[in-house]
Amino acid sequence: MRWYHSIITRITLIFALALLGIAAIFFSLSIHERDSTLRRMHDYTHLAVRSAFDPLAKQLDYEKLAEMGFTRVEDAKLQERILEIPKPPRPFPMKQMEEKLRFGLYVVPHGMHIYAVLFRRDDKPTILQVPFEKELFPQILFPLLTFAFVIVLYIGIIRSILPLKTLREKIKHFANGDYDITCKSSKKDEIAALANEFDSAVIKIKSLRDSRQLFLRNIMHELKTPITKGKLAAEMIEDATYTSILQNVFKRQEALLEEFSRIEKLSADELKLDIKRYHIEDVVDYALDILDDKHENITCHLTPVELKVDFELFGVVLKNLLDNGVNYAHDHRVTLSNDLHTITVSNHAPALEFSLERYAEPYFLEGKKQKSARGLGFGLFITWHVIRLHGMRLEYKREGEMNHFIIYI
Repeated sequence: MRWYHSIITRITLIFALALLGIAAIFFSLSIHERDSTLRRMHDYTHLAVRSAFDPLAKQLDYEKLAEMGFTRVEDAKLQERILEIPKPPRPFPMKQMEEKLRFGLYVVPHGMHIYAVLFRRDDKPTILQVPFEKELFPQILFPLLTFAFVIVLYIGIIRSILPLKTLREKIKHFANGDYDITCKSSKKDEIAALANEFDSAVIKIKSLRDSRQLFLRNIMHELKTPITKGKLAAEMIEDATYTSILQNVFKRQEALLEEFSRIEKLSADELKLDIKRYHIEDVVDYALDILDDKHENITCHLTPVELKVDFELFGVVLKNLLDNGVNYAHDHRVTLSNDLHTITVSNHAPALEFSLERYAEPYFLEGKKQKSARGLGFGLFITWHVIRLHGMRLEYKREGEMNHFIIYI
């Protein structure tokens, strides 16, 4: 799963955008509060300077300003830093009507304080510390609490979602045939409810599987016992013809039981492969051996190549394709050939009426009687799924009057 499909990624993105939005709001409020404070301090300083101005001496009464809380800044370095701060866009001009003198003033923030700069033409600026001090604790506490609440909420949501990852891994193990997993949760949220429901389903499915395996084990045992006894009894018959017929019948019954077992395992998705390297000649020889009496109907043109397959199951695949090819061919003959990438079974027969996938479905007869009375009608079902388990592909092609079943290896 790609990262941008993850629910956790989307929730993280939402909370990140929320935190950015909250930060932008608090920053905007901070700027607004600062500007509002500066305007108030500007107005207050203006009134204080007017009341402390001595029109006769044409000077400011600093003692009076001190009484109102103003402090004159004498530190040269601090004065330089304050004067380096850009002036506000609209400094308030103070007019002295009687003396026709102009005082200018503006206020600027610096550190934890606000300073007023008084200036008059041809005179050195005077800097006063305004009687105001920022209260950082109330301004910082609320944003911090808000950020903490959002972050705690995010962590809580992520922690409640994280069990989904564990549940996903448990489901993967369950899909691979591990029925000994447990997903029970003591939490009360929806994910815990889902995990508990899945755990209950696993327990029920495991019980059904165990019951099915017990039933199949018993039924296979009960079916094999009379076959074994019949084979022993056939050995005691003196007439060789009857002995051969009975032995072939019992051998065919054993083959049907093996086919039934494979079908059951394929249906339960429990068929396991033992993949090794084999020469194609050996696999084909095994397929011909289990075909019994149809060797003379099959022509092989083999190119030496190694196959990475389950020897027995892939032999059954070739056997089923060759068996069907012989049964449905007009001349009851089949050709088996291969190259480095494909194995092809060809015969001269009518074209398929439906897609190959339909014929690979179990019990697919479409109301037609099978030409072969042998088997359970699951040949292509087994073939299709075993090829799929090998990571290979089966295709059907029609060329003229010939059918070609091609395994891409």
